[in-house]
Amino acid sequence: MTSDPSAAPLYGRIREQEILDRLLHDLHAGRSQALVLRGYTGVGKSALLAYLTGHPLARQVVHTGGVETEPEVAFSALHELCAPLLDRLDRLPAAQRAALSTALGMEAGASPNPLLIGLAVLGLFAEAADGEPLVCVVDDTQWVDGMSAAVLAFVARRLDAEAVAVVFAMTTTAADDLAATDSRLLAGLPELRVERLGEDDARTMLDALLPATVDPGLRDRIVAESHGNPLALVVLSRGAACQ
Repeated sequence: MTSDPSAAPLYGRIREQEILDRLLHDLHAGRSQALVLRGYTGVGKSALLAYLTGHPLARQVVHTGGVETEPEVAFSALHELCAPLLDRLDRLPAAQRAALSTALGMEAGASPNPLLIGLAVLGLFAEAADGEPLVCVVDDTQWVDGMSAAVLAFVARRLDAEAVAVVFAMTTTAADDLAATDSRLLAGLPELRVERLGEDDARTMLDALLPATVDPGLRDRIVAESHGNPLALVVLSRGAACQ
């Protein structure tokens, strides 16, 4: 693991960590990247995002996440993502600057052209990455407001040599959930499917969570009931430790 040693350890994620490491190395070589992490609730997507953003090569990071109660608040996720970069806003062409300022509620005006908003965000990211590669992280994409998601998908498909990475994490509810509308929005972008842990890795993780005095039979039952889901292992281990 090359990430911050103070971060929570990951179990059974060597392949995923190697992919994220390679993404960052490519980014520093001037190659922009887009990536979509998909997986069930609790499988560890957010932990992998934390690994990515805590990596020594991720020195400029902006982050947003969908909120289940805010999917109808237009551009709310985009506002959070762009806010730390707005000191570069005046470097954009006037039409793009006006479109993004209006979308983010910084200026009054008619509804801006979505194309201009997308181009403005792409330009803003490129300006921010001029001196240091930029990592943009979007967690819980399934709850991101539709306008922000559409703009960010537009940007992700048009990355070139800006030294910008846009990484989405999306929860799926079934293995074939790619037919869902929010999944189609990101269709065609490179994907990393985050699977459940194998039994050995689940047991290793559980051993780190439980005191050594817990009955081996209880450990076996927790591993079986968790079905390799890391969040389930954490929740079940807490219950067992209290017994």
